[in-house]
Amino acid sequence: MKKIIHFIPILLLMFFSFTLMAEKFMVNSQTTFNNAHSNAAAGDSIVWAPGTFEDIEMDIEKSNLVIMAEESGETTFSGASQADISGSYITFQGFQYLDGNIGNDHVINTSGSYNHFTQLNIKDYTSYKYFIIRSECRYNRVTYCNFEHRVNTADQNILSILVDDNIPGYHKIQYCSFKNFDGNGNDEGVEPIRIGLSTQGEFISRSIVEFCYFTQCNGDGEIISNKARQNVFRYNTFEDNPVAELVLRHGDEGVVYGNFFLDGKGGVRVREGQHHVIFNNYFSGLTDRSIYLQNEDSDPLDDINIAFNTFINTAEIRLGGNGNDKPTNVVFSNNIFTNPMDDHFDNPTGTEDWFGNIRIGSLGISVTGGFSTVNPELELNSDGFYELSETSPAIDAAQSGYPSLPNFAEMNIDFPIIFDLSRQLRPLDTNLKDVGCSEFPHNSPVRPIATEDNTGPSYLWDIQAFFLRINLEGFGAVSLDLPLAQYPDGTEVTLTALPSENYFFTEWSGDINATINSTLIIMDGHKEVTAHFDDPTGLNNTQIKKESLAKVFPNPIDEEINLSFNLENQGLIEVELFDNSGKKVKTLLSQNFQKGNHSINQNVKNLPSGIYHLYFKKQTKGSNSIEVQVLKLIKP
Repeated sequence: MKKIIHFIPILLLMFFSFTLMAEKFMVNSQTTFNNAHSNAAAGDSIVWAPGTFEDIEMDIEKSNLVIMAEESGETTFSGASQADISGSYITFQGFQYLDGNIGNDHVINTSGSYNHFTQLNIKDYTSYKYFIIRSECRYNRVTYCNFEHRVNTADQNILSILVDDNIPGYHKIQYCSFKNFDGNGNDEGVEPIRIGLSTQGEFISRSIVEFCYFTQCNGDGEIISNKARQNVFRYNTFEDNPVAELVLRHGDEGVVYGNFFLDGKGGVRVREGQHHVIFNNYFSGLTDRSIYLQNEDSDPLDDINIAFNTFINTAEIRLGGNGNDKPTNVVFSNNIFTNPMDDHFDNPTGTEDWFGNIRIGSLGISVTGGFSTVNPELELNSDGFYELSETSPAIDAAQSGYPSLPNFAEMNIDFPIIFDLSRQLRPLDTNLKDVGCSEFPHNSPVRPIATEDNTGPSYLWDIQAFFLRINLEGFGAVSLDLPLAQYPDGTEVTLTALPSENYFFTEWSGDINATINSTLIIMDGHKEVTAHFDDPTGLNNTQIKKESLAKVFPNPIDEEINLSFNLENQGLIEVELFDNSGKKVKTLLSQNFQKGNHSINQNVKNLPSGIYHLYFKKQTKGSNSIEVQVLKLIKP
């Protein structure tokens, strides 16, 4: 008999509900989809029935629609199927594109903005690109998608983000997996991700790739090809990529932190540009080079900051000394270097700055100062990764004075280095920080955040081993115990929550019938909870409400927000409005209501145009649980 787990006390029901009058169109063919799209209005949903469908072309020109599979992963498109999305505020989710052939076309092509693509699987397709985000787009998100094994190995990358010359795109690629692309590396052109073009190297992109997993990406020597400015690559895992690495090409100010580079050709190759930073990364088992600073005449390297990284049993760091365009103003600070495959460094320029580093093993170069030649005393944890032992000389040994890190608008970069790569807090005082990528004691163990088992669509995961991740990004407040509270950056709090269909699960741990206890870290508007459960079979018997708690009409909103809800018993209703950056705009309601149906009107005539999130919270009298719903609103 399956065990049922009881969780207390907060139920978060997310994301997104739209209008009171929204319609849902059920479709199962090209004709029914076209008819539904013609008749759909803002806030409506077009829902595909389960099955396999050939040669489906979805041309989505309207905005503010949800296009989704009725059952995530159960709707498969093949043949010459593809999607072209020119509308904005589109949610596109739950589909698989398998074994198709569209020749020189793209599987998914978007020129719209504020779109969210999630729970997609594209595999074994013959195409030009799998996914392209055009330069006119802004604020698109691609989450929990898998991109795998394109049949043709032509010179075209898999996910391409193009960049405008005037306005940054602010796109995000999150929790995605990129796997099994055939090839021999080199310049074959099948990069899993390319941001920008060689001609767009001076354009500011400000796109983020985070919490993604890359393995067996052999179609090109570049796993990620960065060809624009001010992009961030963080908390990703690059594992077993025999012929490829992350490459900073054209464009300045690339930011690489919190990543795991494991058992492959290399870690980071910096070919061109200035003001790049590489910090808080874990490099292990790399057979060719862990970092490669090139001597390149097209745009010589300058101001390269490499700090708080840990290098274990890897090939050398190449410093670019041979040639006429040597890297300049290169600083290595507060890194750990241990057990190199041969030497730690090769091909120095002789102008590098070194301080606060710890090493054991042959340097391979002549350096005066900047290193403590001492065993850093790393120990293997139960997950197979090295972290500081309690007697490590790296503890509280960091030195201040390294170059400052960038803080581009809306990018939420950990420029003060207040977290380690496991995102546990470091001391604010630099001289109290630990050398290397992790901070002792290890309340959060050193291990990759992104793995093959918790990235890509949840319907492809092994459900016998998974944990709950609740993404609250974009909100300045979250529901934490009682009542709704706001916390400053860097605050750690405890959250307890029930699972729901809108959460994503990735790894179990704990004891049978244990309560969910987890840490929430809030930093510059980015909030994420990783909660640990037990007994995955209990989820099958957990009853979760699936209906909406509240409805809003109209949406897009005009001069009023019309809110309706039903109470089965007397209860407290609290409603708050946040803008898209997570800033609280106003409290709309905080009042006790009797049981029954209720309709409330709130004047928002002077509300500026934009995207808003209405936070609806219900606490029934006599209950210690809270139900929360977040509704996405648009003010034209």
